[in-house]
Amino acid sequence: MSDTTHSIPFHSSRAGTLGVEMEWMCVDADSGHQVPLAPFVFSKLDKTPRIKPELFTSIIEINTDIHTTTDSAMQELLVLYRQVEKVLQGKSSSLLSSGTHPVSHWRDQVVSDDPRYKKLMRRLQWVARRFNICGIHTHIGMPDGDTCIRVMNHLLPIMPVFLSISANSPFWHGEKTGLAASRIKVFEGLSQGGMPFYFADWQDFEHCTARLKATGSIDSVRDIWWEMRPHPDFGTLEVRIGDMPACFDDASAYVAYVRAEAMAAITHDEKLKVHPSLIRENRWRACRYGISATIIDPFTEELCPVLDWLEKRLELLAGYGIETSELGLVANRIAHWRLHGGGAQAQQNLYQINKNFSAMVSSMRKMDGWA
Repeated sequence: MSDTTHSIPFHSSRAGTLGVEMEWMCVDADSGHQVPLAPFVFSKLDKTPRIKPELFTSIIEINTDIHTTTDSAMQELLVLYRQVEKVLQGKSSSLLSSGTHPVSHWRDQVVSDDPRYKKLMRRLQWVARRFNICGIHTHIGMPDGDTCIRVMNHLLPIMPVFLSISANSPFWHGEKTGLAASRIKVFEGLSQGGMPFYFADWQDFEHCTARLKATGSIDSVRDIWWEMRPHPDFGTLEVRIGDMPACFDDASAYVAYVRAEAMAAITHDEKLKVHPSLIRENRWRACRYGISATIIDPFTEELCPVLDWLEKRLELLAGYGIETSELGLVANRIAHWRLHGGGAQAQQNLYQINKNFSAMVSSMRKMDGWA
């Protein structure tokens, strides 16, 4: 086998800086079904790296520039959202915020005309064809590769909580899955999907990546689709586990919490290593129950409702000096989640009220808080 020694430059970023990527589905205003309108949107807008194509022509990615607060990042996303929404309204369509579409099928989606996506389809076949899913990716600036790995190790036990509070994909092709977050089950089909691993340091990650490249398993770091990964080109840790949140306020709380945990890990090295079996179990509980999950506290191994655990965690983060404005976005949303549940519960409730998916999708769009 080829030598697995391979240097990957990590482009330093200011610690705690923030970038957010969100994936949206284009849906018909009447039927609620996905429509392949991304090329039309791009033809009507000036070319910008902030609004990009995705694997399917019915999905659009909106991403931010570099920010230093969650609020400023969310405000940029709001402006970009409204630009895309205005174009879609001319086609009697809109954007839908959900981890999966409640009823539209992956077989009906058109692959974007991009060489990378075509290559992806040839390589992954049926696995890639099923990627009719949307998530939120949060990038946190890291000063160097070793810090990035240390923070990633620290966040591994906490990742299931990220999934719990974003869980927003209870339906798949018109079927009630019984899961709060069915989207991650689609991603598990990838050889480089799912949970990341513990690494000793940046060099250990370099060796892992070099081995995967040398064996033809990946072409580049971009082909590692773990639910959290280093992004050396951006100089960030990218947290990818979250479903596309149900609404603006859920998204704000999610981004603020991810950023708070990452910033605390940069400055406070707790040196906690939790066995992957416990992390995997909590990940399943988050997938199954979302905001209603009872998790195994990764540090005490006691059972705890996830929102109770999160409230205690916010107290600890406040002691670490994380900004009150950031933690407030999370704390204020917890009260709403206790009363109404998360995105998955909202979808299930809307289906019970409307009794059909077209009306349900219409209600989802009206309640997402982005307009």
